[in-house]
Amino acid sequence: MAAMVLEQQQVLAAARQRFAEGGALMDSVVSPPVQRSWERSRQAGVQPRQEPYYAPLPAAATRLDDPADRRLARCVREDMDHLWAAFGGRQWTLFCVNADGLVVAQREHGLADVPVLRPIQIGRRLREIDIGTTAPACSLAEDAPALVRGNEHYLDRFASVFCLSVPLHGLDGEVLGALDITGTGERDAELLHGYFRQAALSAENRLMQDHRPCHLLAVQHDTRWLHSPLQGLLAIEEDGRVRAANRVARRLFGLPRRGPLPVLTLGGLFAGASIHQRRRLLQSGPAHRVRLDDDTAVHVHYLRGPLAPHASVKLDVQHANATNASLRAQNTQHVRETVAAHQGNVSAAARQLGISRTTLYKLIRA
Repeated sequence: MAAMVLEQQQVLAAARQRFAEGGALMDSVVSPPVQRSWERSRQAGVQPRQEPYYAPLPAAATRLDDPADRRLARCVREDMDHLWAAFGGRQWTLFCVNADGLVVAQREHGLADVPVLRPIQIGRRLREIDIGTTAPACSLAEDAPALVRGNEHYLDRFASVFCLSVPLHGLDGEVLGALDITGTGERDAELLHGYFRQAALSAENRLMQDHRPCHLLAVQHDTRWLHSPLQGLLAIEEDGRVRAANRVARRLFGLPRRGPLPVLTLGGLFAGASIHQRRRLLQSGPAHRVRLDDDTAVHVHYLRGPLAPHASVKLDVQHANATNASLRAQNTQHVRETVAAHQGNVSAAARQLGISRTTLYKLIRA
């Protein structure tokens, strides 16, 4: 088996070099998304034998300036913690990039021993024109999960790297970023895809819940999937207009997968429901069954009404304050969990929290 994998990797390396020199590429060598990434890399003048280029990090790189980046980092944090507890390890990193490839959140351990992965840090942009084909680049370009391993990367330098990524979507179904696990070694790709897809749905649900001015409804055919990453979510404005729907809800109601929703009211969405059922849609209480038409129904649970836009503004101001420790470090429990995740490595924990080692020592003593 090992000999077969080695032979396959050698074939990939030879095919990639011929392709970089202007030759054609057989469709069966790599998957279509990876092939398209190779084409973009070649057009950008990237050569397989070159070293990856990483732009220098700004002095305050761990402080994200864009509120949208801070919101994305906040919404993926819990799911990244769970994924890291299950799949993290030495010489591996788990990170989230925004739609431009900027790393906005990260979990890592042991990257100091892996020079090829060490530059992956919060605040750094991972671009094909600098480092060639990677799974995050494929996910962002294709809006689909991506797996790039070994010599499927365009640079020889990444020949020992395993890289798996899934896209993250916003209120209008647009690609907001990607969630990625990268390391040296192997993982069960099929297993990872399942868990990472669920984590992406969960993070997207948090983005929906962060949309404060709207009523929030959970919908699903099966009540067992309510309050899980597989629940559909609808954001409803005060006048009854459907402002947004997550990916699951769009599928449940046959709405466009991407783009702004058509002009649609809550009454129109549930046109097949009885008058009594429609009256209950924005009322608190247990989940109840609502008919969509003669053949189908969904269970609807009213989660909450509109919220005042105060907490998110306060959070952004605190997070942007250069004289304070990061907001995450102010939470004592999160500090403990971060240090534990890095097996007591204070330097790595401080980098993840975006604070100095001195500040972290003070928090630990406190």
